[in-house]
Amino acid sequence: MPLRLPALAGRGRGWRGRSDDVPLIDLRLQHGQTIDEARRRLHSAVDEVHRQFGATIRSTTWSADRDRVKLDGVGFWVEMAIDAHILHAKGDIALLGQLLGGQMRAGLSRILERTFHKSLPP
Repeated sequence: MPLRLPALAGRGRGWRGRSDDVPLIDLRLQHGQTIDEARRRLHSAVDEVHRQFGATIRSTTWSADRDRVKLDGVGFWVEMAIDAHILHAKGDIALLGQLLGGQMRAGLSRILERTFHKSLPP
C-alpha cells in the first residue's frame, strides 16, 4: 500500500475528474542521512529538476519546515517529502503524454537516486 503524505494546498479532483489519491509515480528511497543533510539533498534535487524541466514547471511550494515540496507544472504535479529515514516522491504526469511523461519520470528517478543514493527494496 502506497504511503499517503500530508497534502499541500491544491489537492483534490484533477483534470477530467481524476482523483489525485492514486499517483502515477510512487518512489521511496532510503536516504541514510541526518534530517538536515536529507533536507539539503532535497533542495539540491529540486534545483536539478528545475534545471532539467524548468520550462514546464509553473510553481514550487515548500512546506514551512522545508521537508516537503510540491512542483506543479504543465500537465503534471510531483510531491516530494523526507522523514528521518526515507525520501518519498509521488506524482501524476499523465497529462504530459507518453513521450514527455516517460522522459520526466525517468529523469526525476535518476535525479533522486543520484542525489539520495540508497534505494529501498521493493
